[in-house]
Amino acid sequence: MSAPAIDDLEPVVMRASRFAHPVAMLALLAACHFLVDIVAGTTSPIWPTLESHLQLDQGGLLWVYLTWSIATSFSQLLFGLWADRYHSRWLIWIGPLVGILCISAVGFASSSVALAALFAIGGLGIAAFHPEAAATAGALLPEQRSRAMAVFALCGYLGQAVGPYYSGIVTDQLGPRGLVWGMAWGLPILFVLFLGLRRVPATVSPTSVATTEAFNARAKLPLIGLLLAVGALRILPALGVPLSLAYLLKSTDASNAVIGAVQSAFMAGIGFGAMACAAFVKRSWERNVLWIFPLCATPFLATIVMASGWTQVGLVGTCGLLLGVTMPVYISYGQQLLPHGQRVASAITMGVSWGIGGAIVASSLWICLRYDSLPMIFGFFSLAALASSVLCYFLPVPQTTSSPR
Repeated sequence: MSAPAIDDLEPVVMRASRFAHPVAMLALLAACHFLVDIVAGTTSPIWPTLESHLQLDQGGLLWVYLTWSIATSFSQLLFGLWADRYHSRWLIWIGPLVGILCISAVGFASSSVALAALFAIGGLGIAAFHPEAAATAGALLPEQRSRAMAVFALCGYLGQAVGPYYSGIVTDQLGPRGLVWGMAWGLPILFVLFLGLRRVPATVSPTSVATTEAFNARAKLPLIGLLLAVGALRILPALGVPLSLAYLLKSTDASNAVIGAVQSAFMAGIGFGAMACAAFVKRSWERNVLWIFPLCATPFLATIVMASGWTQVGLVGTCGLLLGVTMPVYISYGQQLLPHGQRVASAITMGVSWGIGGAIVASSLWICLRYDSLPMIFGFFSLAALASSVLCYFLPVPQTTSSPR
């Protein structure tokens, strides 16, 4: 049976609201997103440390980073296709469970192959959570979809902001094996959230709602390609700045705590940008927001490497803020452009585009490290943001829209 359109989901959510208020359910989903992305964010500052732990050369684990990036991103499309056809609410809690168990154990890996396996399995768990949770969050408030996605995304970015700082402090004190403490606090929190998430409405079930129009991925290939291009270019700095800063600051003998703090400033900026999107961005502004803010971020990205200390922290936070405003709008816009494949749209905007961006980041960073030209990569990120801004002009206007906010 074909997947229901976005507008068809409202009756399902309204019926469920008799038993659980949509705002409360959105809060639970956002809290779970916060937990998931804390776990994902713990990996950001430790790549150079893991290389030393396994006695590898600088850049020797970038292929593992690529494995991690692919697992957390491209697999979201598969999970999205599955969830658009079958009842998959269980992914909202089983995915975080797998992610917490595997990522917390990476410090115990005795080889790069074992490390890659843990990152791959943990990445699949994290990927499984996102399409189902994002589509459910958006459908809970169908008349304010961008605002719901901003709240959902905000908690993810805040989790990514906390994760590096937490990881840096723990690994400085206890080494990579200290991450195992993530199980001690992560699993109880997940259990509490699970008790509440059992009441989240199953927004898409193959037997709940019928629709006369099915999602035809082949007919939407040009649009999907454009969404991927815009997303991948937009994600390059979002993924690349934290990872590149880890190597750049490590070359100056900075501690993991310092590296994590600078990375957290970037992710906190993205989180505050998402918060600003939820508070101020109107539906009529969305198209302009998609191109104006990446354009504004371009000069800041290029000058990060020229600064140090608190000036660098300020530049990093500013870049995150400017990029963060556009993230929820991009996710919501993709769902509106593909209304009959909303989980596929979520997988593209939150997953596959991140995977493509991650592959480009890993390759470009490896080249820069190999030729001792790491500062050049920040210029590359600024050009990517500029190109993303230009391509946004070609995104079509959604054919159907909800009532204005």
